[in-house]
Amino acid sequence: MNNLTIKLLLFFFFCTIIPLRATEGQNKSIDSYLKSIRNLIEVKDRYKEEFLDIEYLLAKKEQAEGNEKILVLLKLFTAYIYKSDDAANTYNEQALELSEKIGFTQGILSAKYNKAYHLFVKGHFDASMKMVQEIENLIVAGSFQNVYGDIATLKSDIYTERGEYDKALEVGLQLLDHAEKTKSDYLLMKANAALSHYYLRIEQFSKSLHYCLQGLHYILKLKKTEYIYPKIDEIAKMTAQLNDPQGALEVYSFFLDIEKKLPPAGSYILASVHSNIANIYMSIGENKKALNHISTALEINYKNNYRFRIPRALTIKAKLYLQQHDTTQAILTYEKSIEAAEDINAFDVVKRNSYILGQLYQQTNEPLKSNDYKNLYKTISDSLFTNEQEQKILILETKRKVKEVLQKKKILELENKAQRAQFRGFIIALLFLMAISCIAVFSYLKVRKKNRLLLCRTIDLAEIQLRLSEKLNGYEQDSSNWSVERKKRDAPKAQPRLDEEIKNIILTKLEKLEKKSFFLDPNCNLHLLAEQLKTNPKYLSQVINQEKKSNFNNYINELRINYLLPKLLKDIDYRNNKLSYIAVSLGFNNLNTFNAAFKKRLGILPSNFINELNNNIEVKSKAIERVNQLKKIV
Repeated sequence: MNNLTIKLLLFFFFCTIIPLRATEGQNKSIDSYLKSIRNLIEVKDRYKEEFLDIEYLLAKKEQAEGNEKILVLLKLFTAYIYKSDDAANTYNEQALELSEKIGFTQGILSAKYNKAYHLFVKGHFDASMKMVQEIENLIVAGSFQNVYGDIATLKSDIYTERGEYDKALEVGLQLLDHAEKTKSDYLLMKANAALSHYYLRIEQFSKSLHYCLQGLHYILKLKKTEYIYPKIDEIAKMTAQLNDPQGALEVYSFFLDIEKKLPPAGSYILASVHSNIANIYMSIGENKKALNHISTALEINYKNNYRFRIPRALTIKAKLYLQQHDTTQAILTYEKSIEAAEDINAFDVVKRNSYILGQLYQQTNEPLKSNDYKNLYKTISDSLFTNEQEQKILILETKRKVKEVLQKKKILELENKAQRAQFRGFIIALLFLMAISCIAVFSYLKVRKKNRLLLCRTIDLAEIQLRLSEKLNGYEQDSSNWSVERKKRDAPKAQPRLDEEIKNIILTKLEKLEKKSFFLDPNCNLHLLAEQLKTNPKYLSQVINQEKKSNFNNYINELRINYLLPKLLKDIDYRNNKLSYIAVSLGFNNLNTFNAAFKKRLGILPSNFINELNNNIEVKSKAIERVNQLKKIV
């Protein structure tokens, strides 16, 4: 089949057999998500408000009034939350005060949520949860969906950080169910964020990455750019935990790259970034780099009082000491992490690290302290992390899996209906495709027949050229007899005739040079040839125009092609060389010029001509036989 037929087949194959479907979530690779982030950042100037451009927001605040001004103030809080506590709280208080003054309920709820979130960032979980419950009481069922999503996510996050995983999962799944029913992109973004955080803390990193990427899909769709930095940090952390530290470092390299194009990420995010990078370097044995990063993370956390990040950062530092075989420092640091965790009721950290301390004190022959920490571990395990709660988590996850199976079943039923309709379309398309294929095959055979006729004609012309070239020098050669249907428009304009004697002298010299194949010189041009013939370029050009019925370039190209044809017919090794080599050996500067000259001379490309010669044994044999007969005759 020719190229046209193949293209048509592929077109109908993809249109009727494999319809493209847009996929979401984890089906997209991490690289494609990062590319989407980069593409969005490239057009950030079109979305200054979405990218929380502070100068733009401040200017808009001065011009806005009422509800619009409140929304701008709330965005200024978001722009400053990770950079400056004072600035963020100032704008939030202004938004709350103005909302209460004009009775803007959404503004009141959003400002209260911002307060609760700020308390969470500082590790004041009890105070944050209390404010979340106050906001829940103010929300009427079905109203203020975005605020509902915000507080549900925050509630799940608080439970996660406390180690109350059953409650965290329950809230996250309830939010996801509601989001799927309402088909709200904002709620889907929030629900996936809550579940990603939960699975990250219980160290189910594959599931965490799944929900993280699902959430990122909606972040990009809604252009909620304030979440871009945290999501990149999460992706890197989970990539490292899934045994790809190099891939994680590449993600952080991307993080640093986009930080050059956006406002700084802020201390809250950077503290997490440094902790995670320290963990990565520790996993590949680069302990010095790991120590630098975890020290930076702790410095940021202590300076900004990010209380709930401190226990986990200390845990990383303690692991690093253990890796360096410094058991004393490791024990001291683990004890500090437990103190910091108890301060914020992060019982999962207390449980995990008390178990490790029990083992370490046993190794250092301090049985009393070892027993104390082992008892602490047992107490927490028997109280907070009971079998009942573990069973609750299992039930919640099972219910979710059942729901996912039912959803897939519905999708399959719809797909079956679509496939039946598609099958009918496929039959119609197949019949149409067969008709197109028949036309294409007929066209191909017609073109092939034409090419074969051209080939035979070309062979005959080559034989004539061979006979003429081997005759006595006294015979004049008339190149116009070999030309293939020279078009009238190619003939040069009439010029004044030269003196007959001068013309004959030039022609005689020119024919001698033709026998020496002067035209194979790639530098051959009118002026150089005129110098060799010791004549005027103008006279030479006129002789070629009048006697050869051609301009200089066409005359040279035709001599080259005429020289080539017998070689192609007789020399199998020569014609199987690369076309670029053949072109250069004839004096052409490039393959395109050679192709154009050959096709103009013979009406067929050299590649097709050579393929026909190689593929058609009968034609080749006939050509060689006839050439030999001609030699005997001559």
